[in-house]
Amino acid sequence: MINFRDFFWFLIFAITANADPKFDGVLRNASDGTMEAYMIPPFASNHASFIEPLPNGDLVMAWFSGTSEGESNVAIVFSQLKNNSDQWTKAQVVSQRKGYSNQNPVLFHDNKTDVLYLFHSQQEAKKASAGIQSEDSAEIWVLSAKNVTNSTAIQFSPPRVMFKHKGSFDRNRVVVSLRNTWLYPMYYAGGSSKDQTSNLKECVDHDVFSSWLDHPFTASNYLVQPSVVRPKKGNPRLIVFFRDRRAQNVYRAESPDDGKTWTRPSKTTLPNNNSGIEASVLSSGNLAIVYNPTTKDRNPLSVSLSDDQGITWKYTRNLEYTKSSNGVEFSYPTLFQDSSGRIHISYTFNRQTIKHKVLPNEEWIMQK
Repeated sequence: MINFRDFFWFLIFAITANADPKFDGVLRNASDGTMEAYMIPPFASNHASFIEPLPNGDLVMAWFSGTSEGESNVAIVFSQLKNNSDQWTKAQVVSQRKGYSNQNPVLFHDNKTDVLYLFHSQQEAKKASAGIQSEDSAEIWVLSAKNVTNSTAIQFSPPRVMFKHKGSFDRNRVVVSLRNTWLYPMYYAGGSSKDQTSNLKECVDHDVFSSWLDHPFTASNYLVQPSVVRPKKGNPRLIVFFRDRRAQNVYRAESPDDGKTWTRPSKTTLPNNNSGIEASVLSSGNLAIVYNPTTKDRNPLSVSLSDDQGITWKYTRNLEYTKSSNGVEFSYPTLFQDSSGRIHISYTFNRQTIKHKVLPNEEWIMQK
């Protein structure tokens, strides 16, 4: 005889276990020892997030949102998580242009002036004409907000074009050089995959509309979205990791002179699926990298640790994985470690929204 009470609770458990997460921007404890929040999606499609800390403990995040990547009116949106709060604000549109598609926001806070910069690419919306690639028209634009650590609500200036070179894109974090200049990694996505290369721009006088110095990455054909890190504070040696357009491996190169010259890139042991990656130096001196450990799908999404500056990667742990491949995408991650040792990662969650995941410490990655 069926016990209807037990059956009722079984149904409740089954429904709850398979329920979609709440896209409400609330940071909650997760069963794996982390915390996670699913951002409030402004529009139907959401991708390419970037998370940045502010000196007062606030976190800010930007991503692009619209009907679909490359379509007209796809906007850059912005959200904030106040220090000691568990609620991300509802994302606000900060850059949108009819007939154009905005992509790949990069946030950079200048601690000396308390100015928050938001860089992003902007390209003509998708065209139906055969042989015309919208990426060929891309430029890089910039917005800024002053006195952000004391602001109750961050207000950005109107967006202005910064780099008019067609095919220009950004993706990863700005690095401050030992010369106190800004090193801005970017790439050129126009043309064929082989023709796409990466460059390190240097802003000498902190005026983003003045002249920039170019430090091209050596032999970077097929290699895009460079992620630059400084393994040791005060040391001019830099390391860069690249996305591979051929969907084979993450690539690595070094600079002995604070970004002015670079070695020829070489394959790492990490696979790459021609999707976004980001590396970061942790307080221990180890490197962490977030990526898809596959040459095919954008599933799973994992984080790996290296104690020899990216030569080998001893520990890997999945952040997201599902056996289903239908419409599944966990991609375009960004990360940093805060002063308490927590590691913040944001990434695309099935294009439905952006997910913010907080690892309690580096040791979490070492656990299985």
